[in-house]
Amino acid sequence: MSMSMNEIERALRELRLSGIRATLDTRILEAQSNQAPFLDTFASILQDELDRRRSTLIERRFKKSGLDERASLTDFDWRFNPKLPRQACFELHTLKFITTGENALIIGKPGTGKSHIAKAIAYQATLQGHDVRYLEADSVFAQYALGSAAEQERQLRPMLDADLVVLDDLFLARRISDSAAEALQTLVHQRYKLRRSVVVTSNRVVQDWGKYLGDTTMAGTILDRLMHRSHLLEFEGKSYRLKEAAARIAQNPSVN
Repeated sequence: MSMSMNEIERALRELRLSGIRATLDTRILEAQSNQAPFLDTFASILQDELDRRRSTLIERRFKKSGLDERASLTDFDWRFNPKLPRQACFELHTLKFITTGENALIIGKPGTGKSHIAKAIAYQATLQGHDVRYLEADSVFAQYALGSAAEQERQLRPMLDADLVVLDDLFLARRISDSAAEALQTLVHQRYKLRRSVVVTSNRVVQDWGKYLGDTTMAGTILDRLMHRSHLLEFEGKSYRLKEAAARIAQNPSVN
């Protein structure tokens, strides 16, 4: 029994085959124009559905991740600071460290590109099917400190379960609260036991973490687990942000 186009579209809606629905008219015209074999046309239609579903999943993972941009390593100006650990950044971008449950600490001066690299790695992980949580560390921990015990548990659970957690700009505001420090210790300890990866970026050298946590013993415990299976990348050089600010002033010197 043949079906009309309306009936076919209704069936596709019921089957939730939106990728096929979106391109069906084009595929029909293409098949008629090229007199293509049925299997070739059918394969193209199935690929349309697979492409739509993959795109939907990627978008869902991106929104869930907390990332605010789709950063990449290709749009990074490596020439500006040629001494940056470029090879190590690309090695992390392969995501092998997630498979092996390793961590990464990206430490260095402000404006040298630490956050961009961390976001590029996180975005690549979402493209490859990983569950990612990108967190602006100090603001997240400040919010955590204000919550009730139940709210804190709800906040912490996704950080424990994700395949990759990125803590960006840790200790940007220097000191964090005692409850936030305990949350950081719990997060690192639990993810260490589960062999789930953490990427940390910070302007603060690891030797000073004890004073920012207010507890040198706790800092030692956190660093012991973070650095046991870890990649340490040191970023030195000039600030990209200052470079961009200087360029804007040069373009519009009348602005004070």
